[in-house]
Amino acid sequence: MKKQRIIRVFPYRTSYTPDDEYVFIGMPPFLLPEHDEIHISCTFTWDKELCKELAFQWEVRTDKPVKLGGVAFGSPSEDFEQGLYVKKNIIFTTRGCNNNCPWCIVPKLEGKLKELPICEGNIIQDNNFLQASRAHKEKVFDMLRKQRGICFKGGLEPDLIDDHFVNGITSLKIKELWLACDTDASISRFRKGCEKLVKAGFNRNKINCYVLSYGKDMEADEARARAVYEAGAMPFMQLYRDFSDKKTTYSTEWNKFQRSWARPAAIEAHMKRGTDFRKFNT
Repeated sequence: MKKQRIIRVFPYRTSYTPDDEYVFIGMPPFLLPEHDEIHISCTFTWDKELCKELAFQWEVRTDKPVKLGGVAFGSPSEDFEQGLYVKKNIIFTTRGCNNNCPWCIVPKLEGKLKELPICEGNIIQDNNFLQASRAHKEKVFDMLRKQRGICFKGGLEPDLIDDHFVNGITSLKIKELWLACDTDASISRFRKGCEKLVKAGFNRNKINCYVLSYGKDMEADEARARAVYEAGAMPFMQLYRDFSDKKTTYSTEWNKFQRSWARPAAIEAHMKRGTDFRKFNT
């Protein structure tokens, strides 16, 4: 069966955007390659109006179907086609998640965890890789033994970091391991999971941690970020964004505070000096 020639259009370029000849950013150019469909891909809800305008502009330039979709429009993501909407080295080996965290849209779009055929790549973007079966993880480790600069970027669940996972990654060329510590109640569980990685020889140069903030309690967020650092990981604070069409905004003080906990060099300096990040002197 002939492979479809799909033009993919993105509102702007990111480090994840694929770069083949069928990828375009923004408005259509004067000349288009031969194609069968055009997909307007929208990740963030606050870009929906822009992407609707892009769909209109591309429809004027083609007699082929123009489809508007992506996470922002609630498009289901039960499978994965390598290189279609992200670069070829960025892969999903599973879709979905068995948790139901109130801040996360993954279960709504992807359902319960589903294991997928394994493609070759060095950035694992699975939303909860550690919920996969032991057999699936073994297959992923086998594939990764041929890769360099390996990153687990989706946010590893600290509770599920076990000896099997730690033993599996110690022989790999790991660049980054990303964990998550999204609530104050999860700090103790995070410490236990991170401790296993530290004992295996990993440090803050490789262990990173997403730290979710709702922009409400700076003192509590400060304490959680410090706890992550002291456990042996590099915190990366993210301010919560809801799924409305309007981008969630925060005060200047909160934005400065978030940036203070998202810059490794600044974090190292502040932790060594014992500076209070709430003074915003970064």
